[in-house]
Amino acid sequence: MEYYQLTPINLVTYLQSLPEVCQKFSSVDNLEVQEILDGNMNYAFVVSNKLDVNQSVFVKQAPPYIKVLGEQWPLSRQRMTAEIQALNYQSSVCPEMVPEVYYQSESLSVLIMQNLSKHTILRTELIQARYLPRLAEDLSTFLAETLFYSSDFALRSADKKAMVSKSANLDMCLITEDFVFTYPFEHHEMNAYNPALSQSVINSIQKSPDVRAHVAQMKYIFMNQPEALLHGDLHTSSVMVNVQQTFVIDPEFSFAGPMGFDIGALIGNLYLNYFSHAHNSSAESVNYSHWLLQTIDDLWYKFEAKFLSLWSEHEQSLASTFMGKDLSGDSHQAFRHLFLQQVLSDTLGFAACKIIRRILGVAKVADFMQFEDQKLRAKLETQALNMAKTMLLNRQSYTNIADVNKLAEETRLI
Repeated sequence: MEYYQLTPINLVTYLQSLPEVCQKFSSVDNLEVQEILDGNMNYAFVVSNKLDVNQSVFVKQAPPYIKVLGEQWPLSRQRMTAEIQALNYQSSVCPEMVPEVYYQSESLSVLIMQNLSKHTILRTELIQARYLPRLAEDLSTFLAETLFYSSDFALRSADKKAMVSKSANLDMCLITEDFVFTYPFEHHEMNAYNPALSQSVINSIQKSPDVRAHVAQMKYIFMNQPEALLHGDLHTSSVMVNVQQTFVIDPEFSFAGPMGFDIGALIGNLYLNYFSHAHNSSAESVNYSHWLLQTIDDLWYKFEAKFLSLWSEHEQSLASTFMGKDLSGDSHQAFRHLFLQQVLSDTLGFAACKIIRRILGVAKVADFMQFEDQKLRAKLETQALNMAKTMLLNRQSYTNIADVNKLAEETRLI
């Protein structure tokens, strides 16, 4: 089918032509369309049965440009193909944490899926200081399962190389290379600075040869280490939650890359939320800040344990292992430790880059932007930048998250 733009006017007719979607409604004669206007990249709609609002679907379509900027900003529709492929993969290994896809069309760049009407964006819940007891458990499961089963430890060599080739997502990777690893670290015209943020603080990032060299190293790792099939943009607005469930959404940046990038993106955004609460001395904020740090700690250690368990179980089921025969009996364990230590190092480096880009780059986060007082915001931004700089430069020396959390606590006191 030739591509055309779906609109509130033609969408119902399109859905009525799809048996896979019609079966989600008791009747398709009373459908109403609500366009979701807050997305930057894509068009999105919720279609509901007027007679039963519990019957609904979510529709997402990628135009050949950036929606919020218009046709003068072209962008390949390949991003939807990447999202479709990522969702298909994620649902095969971790179906309980991925919205159910009812219909997909690469030719129209369309996804029609479960409408998560009973869930809220994670970032919103964190800003409102909501406790989510399943968060670390669920997200560590998603990370362990999606990263392990697309790695060289689970796939045959030829299958892994084919996956890497198929998952190329050139335009979206270039956006990340520019907006995460490049523009925030130079005085680029697209950067946006808080007027109250000290120029000396900005210079301590942009004019530091050490920082620039280490960021370039993280950019190189991002571009050249296809360890697993990543979500590619796993921040706290890419997760939807309620007390019982967690869903990961919007993997349109998906590609084969370094495992630490997904983990670091998530942890970096959790640290940003930590600083947004930790400045407040109220008992509620103190307790919530402690819960956030414990969640970060749990997230890493649960991921590590689950990844190791999957690795061990998988190798026990095979006649051969990734590194070959273990003649001493301790070689497998030694290699696994080295590998996960490097993933932790990468995680911290990427988390630092994500923190910095959210402060000096163009894409801000509501965790900080909720504060109208620019001086207060500058104080929090300075704390986060100082932590990110230290974490980036010393990432190889950290052997556990507890010490990184201690750094966060120390930094907020400065």
